[in-house]
Amino acid sequence: MLEKQTKFHHSVTELGNIQVRQVTKYVEDDGKIKGKKYGQPYTPKNPEIMDGFDDRSKEIVAAIIAPAIKAEFEAEKQTPTGIGLEEIVTHDRVIEEDGKIAVRRITRIFDAGVEVSKKYHRSWIMPGDDPTKHDVISKALVMALHTPEVITAYNDAISVDLKVKE
Repeated sequence: MLEKQTKFHHSVTELGNIQVRQVTKYVEDDGKIKGKKYGQPYTPKNPEIMDGFDDRSKEIVAAIIAPAIKAEFEAEKQTPTGIGLEEIVTHDRVIEEDGKIAVRRITRIFDAGVEVSKKYHRSWIMPGDDPTKHDVISKALVMALHTPEVITAYNDAISVDLKVKE
């Protein structure tokens, strides 16, 4: 017999906006996933009005729209000037259910305003990691989401996984 499970997938774009996508899993009694259906990503028109969104979405939005974070993000933001060679670095992020945050650094090279190269590098911020070397929004997400309870649950899950592999 199949069971339908619905969850939300959260990410934060290069522009600093939340994207929420509904993910439906079709799971057998033994836990084996038979299929997944991904909804279209949705960004709320007004992040200050989050009616109908899950608590996790609200936590993420609260972290990224705080006035101090928005000001730091604007100060950190780079845009091409169209003059000469320029390297512009941006980031997007995916927040996993267990608290891990995947940070994708996007490095673009512009020549006289024309993008000539684009490269990606992914890194992870695990619950309990020091976020100080990451971008403003990633740090804000860590501060909001990596609570002592999340860190403990993550460490406990790793301990269980390590014991199973032994």
